[in-house]
Amino acid sequence: MIFNVTGLLSGVLGDSRKHKIENEQFMIEDRLLTRINGPIHLIRTDRTVILHADITAVTQETCSRCLEVATVDIRVKMDEEFYPINLDLMDQFGDREADDDFYYDPALIIDKRNFLDLTKALGQALIAAIPIAPLCKDECLGICAVCAANRNLNDCTCPRSRSDLHWKSLDKLLEKGAESPS
Repeated sequence: MIFNVTGLLSGVLGDSRKHKIENEQFMIEDRLLTRINGPIHLIRTDRTVILHADITAVTQETCSRCLEVATVDIRVKMDEEFYPINLDLMDQFGDREADDDFYYDPALIIDKRNFLDLTKALGQALIAAIPIAPLCKDECLGICAVCAANRNLNDCTCPRSRSDLHWKSLDKLLEKGAESPS
């Protein structure tokens, strides 16, 4: 996802360009991100290019309950500022090294040929948006703690007793005939 921003950089302050990402895919951090789609809006400022994007993607993860493969939908709203290395095309108000607001991130650099490579910054945003505990489906039953059977595929016949000492007194109440909430 590389965009030539020469025309944007050589334009006037406030110029903008709209692009669309359609059905892209790439690998980042050993994860394949597929079906990457969404609009991109680039706006020229006095020293940078601001990117606004609303991107969706799909990846494969391991379900946190049953350990099966889970297809995970991801959505990211990006607002980033990209800095050009080639300053010849832009109006400058002093040396960038003296600018206290300048933050160097290699993923947010427009290269010497005026290409804005969105791949790394978008990949970082999409990876950060993956849920910590993805599920294969909302109603996933998980695996049995005793026999490790996938309870989504077959019923487990293991007893549902708790072996944790913290629950022992409550288990005695159940044995005496108190109603279980489940």
